[in-house]
Amino acid sequence: MFDFEADGIAAKEDSLRLAAAELKEALQGPAGGVSDLAGYELLQAALSERLPDLYAKYDAYVAAVLATGNERVTCAKGCSHCCSHYVTSVEPYELVHLHARIRGGDAYPSRVVALHRRASLFRTLHDGSEGDDAEDRALHRYYLRNLACPFLEAGGTCGVYESRPMSCRMFHSLSHPKLCKGKGVVDPANRNFLIELPEDIEAHLARAGSAFAGFALPESLFEGLVKANELFGRFDSGGAEKAEEDGAIS
Repeated sequence: MFDFEADGIAAKEDSLRLAAAELKEALQGPAGGVSDLAGYELLQAALSERLPDLYAKYDAYVAAVLATGNERVTCAKGCSHCCSHYVTSVEPYELVHLHARIRGGDAYPSRVVALHRRASLFRTLHDGSEGDDAEDRALHRYYLRNLACPFLEAGGTCGVYESRPMSCRMFHSLSHPKLCKGKGVVDPANRNFLIELPEDIEAHLARAGSAFAGFALPESLFEGLVKANELFGRFDSGGAEKAEEDGAIS
C-alpha cells in the first residue's frame, strides 16, 4: 500500500529519529525523574522547546509515506468521526504539554468536567469485563456512544490541533467517511490504518516518557488530563464528580 523504502522516506525518518533523541535527552537531563511542581516546571520548559519539533517531524514523515501510496486518504478537515474514540496510548509528556496549553483558557473548567465524564464512562464500560479483548470491547462500546471529544469545535475541527497527541496523528483512512462512523467501523470494507513509529524511535520516546513516571499519569487522553488537572491545574473537579453522580454525559 505504501512504500517505506521510497526515495526521501529515509531522510524524513532520520529527521524524526533525531527529534525523538533530542526530546529524550532534554527530558532525561537534570529535570529527569522528578515528581514535584518545581521539577514539573523544568520539564515543561524542555517540552515547550522540543515536542512541537517532534510533532512537525512526524507529520512530515507521514506526509512523505502517504505520498507513496496509489490511493489517497479520505480524511479531510471537518470529517471528525474518529473524534468519538476513547484515545489511549498517550505518552505522559504529551499530557503535560497539552494540559499546559489548555489550563489558562476560559473553557478549561467545562473541558475538565467533560473529560472527567468520559473517563468515568469508559471505566464503567470496562469494569467487570473479562478476557484478553476486554479493553477492545470497552473501546468499541464507548465509540458507539458517539460522544465527541471535548476538544472538538464547531465545523468538526480540532481545538488543540497543533498539540494533539501522536495517537490522533497516526490514524488515517482509505474508506468512505461513513465507514468511520458508528457500526461502520466493523464493516469489512472499512480500511482504517495507523502509521506507527519505527521501533527504535518508539524506544527513544518511551525513555522520554520515563522522566514523568513519578507523576503516575494514566495512558488515556481524557483520564490523563483529569489527573494532570489534579496535579498541575487550577480547577476543582468536584463539579465533574457531581455531574457523574447525576448521570449526565455531554
